[in-house]
Amino acid sequence: MCFAKKIVSFVVASACGLAVAAQSLSPADRTAQFLESARNNPAALMDFLERIPKGGDLHHHLTGAVYAESYIDYAVEDGLCLDRAAATLSPPPCDAAQGKVPAAQALTDFPLRNHVIDSWSIRNFVPAPDDRDVRHHFFSTFGKFDPVTNHHWGEMLAEVVHRAAVQHEIYLETMLTPDQGEAAKLGRALGWDDDFGKMRSRLLAGGMAQVIAGARKNLDSGESGMHEILGCATAKPDPGCSLTLRFQNQVLRAFPKEEVFAQMLAGFELASVDPRVVAVNLVQSQDEYRALHDFHLHMRMLDYLHGVYPGVHISLHAGELTPGEVKPEELVASHIRESIEVGHAERIGHGLDVLYEADVPGLLQEMAQRHILVEDCLYSHEVVRGMRGSENVLPVYLRAGVPVALATDDEAIVRSELTWYFKRAVEGYHLDYPTLKRMARDSLEHAFLPGASLWAAPENFTMVSPCSTERMGAERQSAACGNFLAASERARLEWKEETEFSRFEAQF
Repeated sequence: MCFAKKIVSFVVASACGLAVAAQSLSPADRTAQFLESARNNPAALMDFLERIPKGGDLHHHLTGAVYAESYIDYAVEDGLCLDRAAATLSPPPCDAAQGKVPAAQALTDFPLRNHVIDSWSIRNFVPAPDDRDVRHHFFSTFGKFDPVTNHHWGEMLAEVVHRAAVQHEIYLETMLTPDQGEAAKLGRALGWDDDFGKMRSRLLAGGMAQVIAGARKNLDSGESGMHEILGCATAKPDPGCSLTLRFQNQVLRAFPKEEVFAQMLAGFELASVDPRVVAVNLVQSQDEYRALHDFHLHMRMLDYLHGVYPGVHISLHAGELTPGEVKPEELVASHIRESIEVGHAERIGHGLDVLYEADVPGLLQEMAQRHILVEDCLYSHEVVRGMRGSENVLPVYLRAGVPVALATDDEAIVRSELTWYFKRAVEGYHLDYPTLKRMARDSLEHAFLPGASLWAAPENFTMVSPCSTERMGAERQSAACGNFLAASERARLEWKEETEFSRFEAQF
């Protein structure tokens, strides 16, 4: 009995000692300690990751981020027909004998509805003779729901910003085609010229101003529709109303070169006059014929346009290739390096083939020294590309000191959300809390926002001198710090994120 009392006393004393020790830790250290204790507790881990501040999503395709269920609703609203077998959309009249039924049938016909959702995403993907590869299935989805996308930007933006905000994101850059294809049409009509300067002049004189005006109206309409749906002007606005939203002008790189150049020019012109458009990016699968064949030409186009519009940011999908997908020569062709050195990319999306490029150590060192951030779509890389464990490049970049931010890519087609990417980072790659926090901070540090950074140097999270004496994330600031924040949208968002981290860490 006395022995039992001694055991109880020892346990109580030990627990008290641990509690005192925990109280002596900083809030950030206690939070890190909690995450380690929650690794083998699925409920606690998911709760933790749902609530952690996530900064911004920098690699996000609008059309790929809207769930198939929403696209079905849009097709019904637009009165479109649905091909029962191919799950493609077409204008009326429908013809049941030909397998084309009203899209509304997918609301009540459960097998049809499931077929459409599976066709418009990678949900339940099972290889078939005419649909053998999950990656090809992934890229084929866009053409199937494309007929409804341009008419529903308001609803689409409302969906994605709401989802981002409730996951504790505060910033989103989404890729779309603001002119809805008009620049490509103009390039097709005017044709190609090897002299980039002459081609630019011809496009500017041939109707580019009207393309830009139309693009701005499209963005106006989309944003106003989003604000109305979210009730941003009401007494109870949706959480999405507080999220900062910006756009990247995407360029379809698998198109003919005259159309690619025209799209690029439209992006640079638009970003020069509309602060909502913060960057130009090239999209579509990199193993498409023109994307590979014209890659060096595309980089020279960007080099020229960067010289004309040096203030416009560039983020590029690069190294989006895997072994066996293309010839080995394409893997060592230094797509990542050339995107940075010739294409002036400030951020790299995916960067999957970094291990196969020429002089890997030198490339990683260059990226770290130049602070080229990698937009790592971790979960998508695993389920679409099969890159798990040692095949995944996330640990490679982190070990090399290259800044990384987790991003969703096409969260709806992958049937995911950003929280799940954080979950995979913890469970699959054993990332700790300081690393998650650094990636969230880096997402804002490398966001294409105007103004000075809150941090003294990239990846060095020490506050600049006007705010160096402030308590991290304090609600009120000194006059000097307040003036600094007022002059920089970037710093204000970073301060907001630090406030969120302080509140989050105070719970542990």
